[in-house]
Amino acid sequence: MNQMTMPTPQIEGHTQQWQALLDTTAEGIWGVDLEGNCTFVNRTAVNSFGFNSEELVGNNMHELVHHHYPDGRHFPGSECPIYDVVRKNKGLRQVTDTMFRKNGSSFVAEISAQPVVVDGKVAGVVVTFRELSDRQKQQEDLHKAYELAERKTAELDAVIESMPHGVYIATPGAGMRSNHVAKMMTGGQFPSELKTLQKALVGEWSTETVRQSDRWIRSVAAPILLNGKILGGVAVNTDVTQVRLQDEALRRSEKLAAVGQLASSIAHEINNPLESITNLLYLIRQSRSMEDVQHYATLAQSELARVTEITLQTLRFNRQQSKPVQVDMAELLRTVIALYTGRLLVRNIDADIRLVETPRVFALEGEIRQVVNNLVRNALDAMSYGGRLLVRLHCQRDWQSGAMGARVTVADTGEGISPEMKLHLYEPFQTTKEMTGTGLGLWVSKGIVEKHGGRIRTRTRRGETHGTVFTVWLPVEGSASLTAPAG
Repeated sequence: MNQMTMPTPQIEGHTQQWQALLDTTAEGIWGVDLEGNCTFVNRTAVNSFGFNSEELVGNNMHELVHHHYPDGRHFPGSECPIYDVVRKNKGLRQVTDTMFRKNGSSFVAEISAQPVVVDGKVAGVVVTFRELSDRQKQQEDLHKAYELAERKTAELDAVIESMPHGVYIATPGAGMRSNHVAKMMTGGQFPSELKTLQKALVGEWSTETVRQSDRWIRSVAAPILLNGKILGGVAVNTDVTQVRLQDEALRRSEKLAAVGQLASSIAHEINNPLESITNLLYLIRQSRSMEDVQHYATLAQSELARVTEITLQTLRFNRQQSKPVQVDMAELLRTVIALYTGRLLVRNIDADIRLVETPRVFALEGEIRQVVNNLVRNALDAMSYGGRLLVRLHCQRDWQSGAMGARVTVADTGEGISPEMKLHLYEPFQTTKEMTGTGLGLWVSKGIVEKHGGRIRTRTRRGETHGTVFTVWLPVEGSASLTAPAG
């Protein structure tokens, strides 16, 4: 018969001392064996869970106090991090989790667990925990929120610093911060010539381009909003010097191309009066009557005056102005159209010109002449086999600003512009003329018109009643920032 080994009084004394020591701690403590069954529990844990020690010791602690996720889903032991301490022989430190009481209520606890190793093998786990009050939970949540905010701020800083543009962020009363590109561009100070950031701080979105010494800066700015409240403003500045130089080079090339295209028309216009002069000189040599000689000389003089006028118009077209002047739009339209008299006759195009006298427009005359020439030339090119050219000029007040302006309309009865081409009509290198067009005319024209504070519009139709209408509106007083292009 086997005899049961009874605990000696000395062992019982040590056990009681050990239990008393556990019961004095403010944290809840329990131990589990390799099966997850409770081997001991202290008074704090008993009070927290609402079980008595007899209900806990010898039973599976996970099924008693750790059986569900916070959202109510069943929490299998295979997913329990405390079991992982046994499986992985690795401690658990300060994990926040939800525990359950005997009555079914729950509480949030901070849990730590360490494996119990005997003779080099894991024999069980000791678990400690402390309940987190609402205030403690809020503090922990706040701490985690701070950590998340710091991480997100660091990520945002990394993004801003990696941008190839100058970034400036301003907040009222907190100064301004900028990335390294901004510091390289302007020493971190926002350019005083730009008002975009200032506008952003009062809730406005804006875009500006200014010249600084030998470079151009384009700035795009927007307010920083949160729940409708302005927290600050952000501006992104880009050095667009190379883009501006390329644009100016394209515009100069278009100017030269336009002059070259005029050459054929001008040569034809000059050739006609020269032939007349040649014939008149022959008649003068053959004439025996002084009255006839004088008549022929008068005609020759008239033809020479025509040559002179054509030459002056050509020089006027190519002349670059440094300052805007008061431009007579009716006279400008007449002189441009006069250069195409020969082409109108050759192509059997009927010109319907109606010019109402308008107030003079404050503008760079050479540039406006280039716009009108582009529109008239395009209209004629659209009517290779005859048609009707309509040119109109009259006053028109802008319905938005109320400013008085001159409206120029150039229309043709050509086949119209395809929908695909119309989508990209004012973009560079878009042309329907194949080998004879540069594709820059309308792009340049739009830039000139907008620089003068005006606008250009297009209407086109294909089919039975086909044709295209271009309308340009220019303010009489011009634009406040009107300057001639460099070069």
